[in-house]
Amino acid sequence: MKDTAVAMVVIEHERHTTVLLTGEMDRASAPAVRTRLLDFAARPIVLDIAGVSFFDAEGMRAVSHCARRCEDNGAGLAVVGARPFARRMFHVLGLDQRVPLCASMDEALWCAVPRTDDEISDWLA
Repeated sequence: MKDTAVAMVVIEHERHTTVLLTGEMDRASAPAVRTRLLDFAARPIVLDIAGVSFFDAEGMRAVSHCARRCEDNGAGLAVVGARPFARRMFHVLGLDQRVPLCASMDEALWCAVPRTDDEISDWLA
């Protein structure tokens, strides 16, 4: 992405997309990030924000729009790597009620990617 304070790395997996963000999610960068995130919202997304050093309301709005689009498409969205300031923003805005804030990539995958019957059986065994 050019001319934004956020760098985005997208990794397409068989059953989901991982998006890694670094930088500042603010009024200047959020619109471009939102546009890119919405492009991937047809399938489950794991959003890694460990490298995000700042979030403002526009940044949160970008995540909220992505969550809504994922829900509309029947896909999951989970966030991993949220720093304490970001967790607080998610909580204050109520976004943590719609988007799971996960402690690990494994937890995020469990929340975002639907499991097959075989995977659930293996897990229960």
